[in-house]
Amino acid sequence: MAWAGEADSERVRVFGELLAECHRDLFGFIYSMVQHHSDAEDVYQQVALVLWRKFDDFELGTNFAAWATKVAHLTARDFIRSRRRNAVAFSDEVLEAIASTYNPGKSWRSDDTSDALSTCLGKLPAKDRKLVEQCYSPGRDYGRIAQQHGRSVGAIYQAISRVRKSLYYCVKRTLAQEAY
Repeated sequence: MAWAGEADSERVRVFGELLAECHRDLFGFIYSMVQHHSDAEDVYQQVALVLWRKFDDFELGTNFAAWATKVAHLTARDFIRSRRRNAVAFSDEVLEAIASTYNPGKSWRSDDTSDALSTCLGKLPAKDRKLVEQCYSPGRDYGRIAQQHGRSVGAIYQAISRVRKSLYYCVKRTLAQEAY
């Protein structure tokens, strides 16, 4: 929409209202991709800046949440790619699966997701559950974890990637069953 002739304060107000309406869902979507609260906050801020810079391109009356989600998906993907060398991260395939199942019109229920994840973690074999706990604990050291398991760091990355994919599909199935 062209904002020429309209007060900048009206533009700010409209943008703020649209962003506020989808804030919770958008943040939840970003968090589901980056898996760390502080990273999700950083990415959310980047997304908000991109949305503001490109707000003149947004057509009022269309789906702001869907537009914001697409920007968030691309921004989170770039964020993850930039950090992939230093940490375990979802593959592009898993990120695409998360993005494709996200519905910006549907309310984000983090409690349901957390409950499903807890259930799925409980179903993991003990060795996989221990690996998840080690890889997601504060101050984790993948070299030390690999040494404890008698494996290479690359093997640990592959193992945790396999477990995360398994958890992702388990949570997805669990939430789908609860929807009926």
